[in-house]
Amino acid sequence: MQSSTALHVDLADLPGQARALLRLRGPDTERFLQGLLSADISTMKPGQSTPGALLTVKGKIISEVIVLRDEEGFALALPAAIHEAVTGDLDRHIIMDDVTLHPSSEDGFSLAWGATGELPTSAGVTVFTTIHPAPGLLVVGGAEERRAVLREIPAGDTNAFTRHRVATGTPAWGQEIRPDFFPPEVGFVAAVSYDKGCYRGQEPLSRIHSRGQVNRVMARVRANAAPTEPALSAESRANAGTWTSWAPGEGGGVEGLAILHRSVAAPGQLLRAGELAVEVMSGPLGDDPGIKTAGGSATATVKLGGRR
Repeated sequence: MQSSTALHVDLADLPGQARALLRLRGPDTERFLQGLLSADISTMKPGQSTPGALLTVKGKIISEVIVLRDEEGFALALPAAIHEAVTGDLDRHIIMDDVTLHPSSEDGFSLAWGATGELPTSAGVTVFTTIHPAPGLLVVGGAEERRAVLREIPAGDTNAFTRHRVATGTPAWGQEIRPDFFPPEVGFVAAVSYDKGCYRGQEPLSRIHSRGQVNRVMARVRANAAPTEPALSAESRANAGTWTSWAPGEGGGVEGLAILHRSVAAPGQLLRAGELAVEVMSGPLGDDPGIKTAGGSATATVKLGGRR
């Protein structure tokens, strides 16, 4: 029996959320991915997934990825709009590694949440527990096969998906998560390992973690109506941030996620989006807390990459 609040969505039906599947095979696959992706995949077991990022050497996001672990090895769910460029980047780094890349055009992705019990099994479908693109179950396979597995769970829409993301503080590719930002600036620290050792872009993120924090963070906001102008201002700061995602709240009004200057990312802070009054509902979400000092406070905010 499924919960009355259970819903599922096909990621291809959501703006900017379509995915392309890339399988990686070969004895060096785990070592290869560990050296390129921000996530630690060393302890993953079949049926698990984890968010990760492909970064520049300066620690800026090139692409968000979802790492999948199945019985045969690893695969990546890549943003469909840039999957060819990301696959090319990965391919250029296979030099002495025994790794082969196998793109799949036949597999799609659905996300289910609020479900109780196990989903039905179906040949050609794999189900992964996931926290990204939002917490739930990521169902991978052909369209008809996924529909069979999800037949008892009602279909949701973009608003339902956005409400789920807002409630769980999960950033989305193309909305909060964008190229040329550090993961902590867009609420994506869940994709970053500070313990696994070296990977491309690791050093700048390690400096942020050990010496300070970024100025921009993700937070939850709400207003009485949807913004017509996403730019946010505060009495103390004209450029306070950007409202990046929103959906009608179940209790009325509009709730969403925003990328804000850290100085205004506090519950009760009042902002404006044009003429619209906006209230900040949380502190930083998905933020790097930094290494605490002896007194228990985080280290100071730092400036990296020229962004204030």
